[in-house]
Amino acid sequence: MLHSFALQLKQTASDIWQFLKNPKDQPAAVDSRSVKLRILLYVLLLNMMLTFAFIGVMQLIKLMGWYVNSNHSVLEMMRSLPIWAFLLLGVLAVPLLEELVFRYGLRFKSGYMALLAVLASIALSCVAYSQLPLAGAIGVWIILAMALVLYALNADKIAGFLRKVWRRVYGVFFYFMAFAFGLIHITNFTDFDYASAAVLLIPVLVAPQVIGGMLMGYMRVKYGFRWGYYMHAGHNALLFGLAFATMGTLEEKLQIQNENYTLQVEEHMLHDKTALAAQFIGPDSIGFENQKLHDVILALLGKEESLVELDKKKHQYTAIDLRFKAHTPSKDVKQNKQLVLEQLQEVYKFDVVYRSQQMDAWDVAIADTSLLATHAVADLKKSTVRYSEEVITFENVTLGELVAAIETNFKVGLIAKRELLESGKYNFKLPKGDFGKAKEDLKTKYGILLQSRIELADLAVVSFK
Repeated sequence: MLHSFALQLKQTASDIWQFLKNPKDQPAAVDSRSVKLRILLYVLLLNMMLTFAFIGVMQLIKLMGWYVNSNHSVLEMMRSLPIWAFLLLGVLAVPLLEELVFRYGLRFKSGYMALLAVLASIALSCVAYSQLPLAGAIGVWIILAMALVLYALNADKIAGFLRKVWRRVYGVFFYFMAFAFGLIHITNFTDFDYASAAVLLIPVLVAPQVIGGMLMGYMRVKYGFRWGYYMHAGHNALLFGLAFATMGTLEEKLQIQNENYTLQVEEHMLHDKTALAAQFIGPDSIGFENQKLHDVILALLGKEESLVELDKKKHQYTAIDLRFKAHTPSKDVKQNKQLVLEQLQEVYKFDVVYRSQQMDAWDVAIADTSLLATHAVADLKKSTVRYSEEVITFENVTLGELVAAIETNFKVGLIAKRELLESGKYNFKLPKGDFGKAKEDLKTKYGILLQSRIELADLAVVSFK
């Protein structure tokens, strides 16, 4: 049985090779679904073998330090979506769209050309309407209508001519679509630097997709569109299923141990938002557990969020565990934070630059203590801040927690004395999207006055490469 399997696999590989040497628009003379299914499984097996071979090559490239990517769009999707939604999108929806774009047109049919002519005419009509005066647009519409009529009257002759051209250029067209399918996947590497020497590695990075495009094209041409789609969906299902099955909870991104300190950074492959998250910054140690990378950077910068400009589109779902321990006790916490931040910059490829900028700042003062006292509550130990579409509700909060939430929501800087921020517990309710209205409510409803002043502040700009 194993011998028979090997022979059939070899025969399938030989058939594919003969087709790829000289691609022709000729379907296979096979009607049996069972035969097509068996061929699909063999082609899928060959594809997976080649895919894993190139994955091994890419891992070798990473180990040699030639190219290391820290952000991949598929991994970001896996982190941002529920598993069922990711599989629905990655196994069913995206393969169907890609097959329609890259493989549907690999078979010649006169009806396809007629549909293409109609669609082109509609597109040109819309362009003419938007770019030309009405009289000019009407002229273009008349010409296009006459062209469609002439096409309909001479459809057989035009189709015959196009079929001859199609046969001559088919091989070029087939490989063009396969390579285009592969190259479009370079966008999966969302931090790819096109200005670096890494562009020389593009053929290796997209080779699995180029080969997949050829094999899916083979299935589409020989056995029909749906069999090419089945192969694409099956390929993605196997890869993603294997990824979920073998993906560890954490991936080590950095491990440093020298005479001065120990630093370990691990990245959560799938971020559990409900899991416990914690952070600690002490004289000789720094720790983060299940914290988003953006929040770790903010904590290490030691600046209010309003004084940090951070591109949150990249690594928005990345969460890490970080453990730093200085071997000799130090009171210079700032120096330790800077050291850890610099190591993170190397791993996640981001820069931090500072620039002076005039910023609106607001002094916090109590204008009416009796009015504020009417909203005081007994200390219930647990404070709550809830956000809805229109309001922010504060329950059992200090003025410090109120100030922090206002800064985060409205991106402003508030300045208040420490003793004021730590005194008492209160309930508040403020509008969410209107700082002017919130400022007025603080004054009239709660007796809290915000007075504007201009300050020159150091703005930290964090930009991912």
